[in-house]
Amino acid sequence: MVVIIKKYYNMEKTRDYRLFMTKKDEQLFCKTLREFNSNIYFLDTTPSLESDIEKRLFEDVSILDSKFFSIVNFDLINKEELQKNYKMYGDYYHFDCLGRAQMQFLRSHPDIYEKGYLQHGRIADSYHTEDEEEKKWKNKVYNILRKLGEKVYWYYSLPDGGKEINEKPQSNLVALPDAIMMYNGTKENFMLNSAAKYVPKGITINDLMSQ
Repeated sequence: MVVIIKKYYNMEKTRDYRLFMTKKDEQLFCKTLREFNSNIYFLDTTPSLESDIEKRLFEDVSILDSKFFSIVNFDLINKEELQKNYKMYGDYYHFDCLGRAQMQFLRSHPDIYEKGYLQHGRIADSYHTEDEEEKKWKNKVYNILRKLGEKVYWYYSLPDGGKEINEKPQSNLVALPDAIMMYNGTKENFMLNSAAKYVPKGITINDLMSQ
C-alpha cells in the first residue's frame, strides 16, 4: 500500500494589533519605522478619484486627514506593481491595503459620539507561514509598535454601579506616549476600543473618581 503524505506550503495566517495614537505619536511611529527601513512608505487607500499612487504615497500620515492607509515595503514590490493593485467601484479607485509587501494601517481618531475620547486604530496583515522574508519585516513593524507603546487597562462598570480597572493589561492593544498623556481618563478623556474604555498603567480608581 502506498501512503501519500501531503505537505501544505504557504499557509496564510492573519493577525492584527490595535493602537491608540495622536498625531504626535503618528509622527514618532512613522519616523521610527522609516529609520528601520527607508523603503517603507504609507499609501493612502481612501477611495477617491485619484489613480496616481505617486500622489497617494507619504512618509508621514500625520499631515493628512485620511484614516485609511497601507504600510508598503518597496523592498518587496515596485511602484509599477503597486499601481495595478486596485478595484474600481463607480469612478472611485480602491487600492489594496494587504499583500506580501503591505500591511493595513487604520489611524486612531476622535470618537464621533463621545467628545474628548480617542477611538482605537489598528495595524493588520496576512502572511504566508513559509515566507520568511515577508514574516521578518511584518514582525518588525509589530515589534516597533510594541516598543513605542505601553499596555492599557480596561475600565469598566460593576453590576452594583461601581467602577473597576482590570488588573491585567489588555492583549493586542497599546497606546503611544502622547495618547497616554492626553487620554488617560482623568478629565473624562478616555481611550476607546469600540465602546470599552481604557486607561494607562498607574491610573487608579481614585484618580478617575476625583474628576
